[in-house]
Amino acid sequence: MTLNQRVYEEMKGQLLSGDIAPYQRLKTSALADVYGVSLNVVREVLNRLAGEGLVHLEPNLGFRVRGLSREDLTDLVEQRISVESIALRKCIARRSEEWQSLVLAAHHRLEKTPLRPEARATELNPVWLSRHDEFHRVMMEGCGSPRLFRLVRLLADEAELYHRALLPQMARDQELKHEHQLFVDAILDDDSDGAVAVLVRHLEGTRDLMLPLLPVTPTSQKAA
Repeated sequence: MTLNQRVYEEMKGQLLSGDIAPYQRLKTSALADVYGVSLNVVREVLNRLAGEGLVHLEPNLGFRVRGLSREDLTDLVEQRISVESIALRKCIARRSEEWQSLVLAAHHRLEKTPLRPEARATELNPVWLSRHDEFHRVMMEGCGSPRLFRLVRLLADEAELYHRALLPQMARDQELKHEHQLFVDAILDDDSDGAVAVLVRHLEGTRDLMLPLLPVTPTSQKAA
């Protein structure tokens, strides 16, 4: 693994986990010290993350972690539905038993993992978050198009910022569990229409509970 790749993966992991908070300024000199690398490496990594939509480069101000807003979430979910519906239909149309087995295994791991840590109901279990992401990744991975799958993952990473920040505040635990089972049922039945209907319900239901928790102001207009 190259130095750039190592720093990229570490920084991206901190962004997706919420360790680096939304809207936070990203000072290249401070990051260079944290990761023990040159300013050039940090700039290259930040530009790569900006290309993935996880950070923004603001003229004369530098880099900042992308913010969260109603406008942005609404657009993000709309695009996820469009792209993931295509990917999911392609997955089911291929009728791969190997893919179905991988989905079942990922779902089993997710179901065996508590969503919230015991005695800490206002938090989410980081292992559950990881396995939830794994389930959705595996479910889309059988689409047969690396380009389409990359787009799916790009949007999923952006959505993860919202999940980490807002899911702990939401009471949707049982609905999520039920919808994950509906995904599996539709996949095993080769029911692409049913699977897409669950996808829309899953993404829109989460969006609708997140929207009241978000500022109306677009991310680009929020004050520093």
